[in-house]
Amino acid sequence: MSWNTGWSPSVYTLIAALALCSVVAAPAAAHATTVDGGSTSADAPDSERIDGAALSKANGTATPTEATNGTATPTPTATPEAGSNGTATTTAALTPSPTDSAGSKGSAGNDTLVVTGIETPESLRTGDRLVVNATVTNPASANATGTIRYSFDGATVASETVALGPSESTVVGFDLPFSAVEAAVGSVEPGTYVHGVRNASGEGSARWLRVTPDVDLAVQGFDAPVEVTHGEPYIVLATVTNPGNTSVTRRVAYEFAGRAIADRAVTVAGNGDRRVPFEIGLPAVEAVVGPVDAERTYDHGVATGDDREGGAVRVVRGSSANASALAVESFEAVDAVRSGESYVVNLTVRNVDTAGFEGQVSYRVDGAVVATEWARVPIGERRTVSFRVGYDDVVDATHPLSAQETEQGVFAGNGALVTRPVSVHAPVGTATPRPTPTFGATRIPRDAATPAPATTATPTPAPDGEVECERGFLTACGGTTMDETSLTLFGVLLSGFGIVYEMSRGRR
Repeated sequence: MSWNTGWSPSVYTLIAALALCSVVAAPAAAHATTVDGGSTSADAPDSERIDGAALSKANGTATPTEATNGTATPTPTATPEAGSNGTATTTAALTPSPTDSAGSKGSAGNDTLVVTGIETPESLRTGDRLVVNATVTNPASANATGTIRYSFDGATVASETVALGPSESTVVGFDLPFSAVEAAVGSVEPGTYVHGVRNASGEGSARWLRVTPDVDLAVQGFDAPVEVTHGEPYIVLATVTNPGNTSVTRRVAYEFAGRAIADRAVTVAGNGDRRVPFEIGLPAVEAVVGPVDAERTYDHGVATGDDREGGAVRVVRGSSANASALAVESFEAVDAVRSGESYVVNLTVRNVDTAGFEGQVSYRVDGAVVATEWARVPIGERRTVSFRVGYDDVVDATHPLSAQETEQGVFAGNGALVTRPVSVHAPVGTATPRPTPTFGATRIPRDAATPAPATTATPTPAPDGEVECERGFLTACGGTTMDETSLTLFGVLLSGFGIVYEMSRGRR
């Protein structure tokens, strides 16, 4: 190879510069960018905006967001929005748009209203009414008018126009039948959804809402005393079952003389059952139904939905279940309660009173009633009362259960006959924390584990609505910076240039 010794160093510099430009320009040319939404490229992001309409990519193809059947059907409870072409549509985009579907900022050109709070149920069954309240504030120093919307799973279900003075707040309420929700989003399957209230800009307060099937629990067991007194509380245990395949939450109530005295929200897994205890005193009964006469029989029971089981209970004078009448001779119980295990608790007592003992005794863990038995102990005689208890019974009574050192015992009324320490072990398993709901969150189907929130990088919007982008090294705005291969080739070229330059100097 011969060298042209007549070339000056500037020639070699020019050759190296041309080679460097060809290497650097190659990766940058593959990435065109959009600064103001006017153009797209082959490597466009998954979420784009064309003509102000939100697009989402499904199966790799960008399609405009729309209602389930392609057009929204307006209902008396769901307020349609005006689309860019004048056709009524519902906004189904999961990512809120900077403006409403008509491109305006509220009904009076103002989107300064802020949604600062929301009150909503945590669960709802299909067919129930949905009541949502939100606090809306105008933080501006001038009057403001805007549209406040209730959205479910990304779709607008209903909206209201709110006008507020400077620094004024109000509560905006939405009371909707579930049919209004399904009119906006289509058929709603059991699962967990994001819903909430937002302003015309798409900002607001979001919550998780668990939708359960329209089925009721059934009462399959009722365990209660046949006699009660004004002096001692009594325990009622009911077993409720879920005939459906999906976990549901329903209210279970204790009734006395046809009136609800106490109720509890109970969650039962699909095709499962659960024991529900109620500890009742006649003073609480009389606060609802009025005076309860002694030596009279009443009807009582446990109800949930349209199902009920019960029996008769007689109110007697005095207390025949006085704990001081019994002397404990032995108490057999476990020292630890573990998942999947069952055990028997035996209590042997002697009646040391001058009257016979007849009444309800209960086995409790951490103060919660797990099981009850009816005991009759004649004067001077001994009896053994047995409780057959499973781990699930303890979970049902002490729900929510946590691993702890606590106390177990047998009680007559509120009087403890005997107590002993017990270690309760929580179920094995790690719960997945639920992410904070946002209007762009994905629905959690049925009883699936809560997904972790996805983290994606998004460009920062500039104040005028354009997208800010940073220059890469030797690249245009938004282009790809020099990768490892480009830097390597750049180094090789510089080294080659140095060798050529030194050789040219040596041949002079």
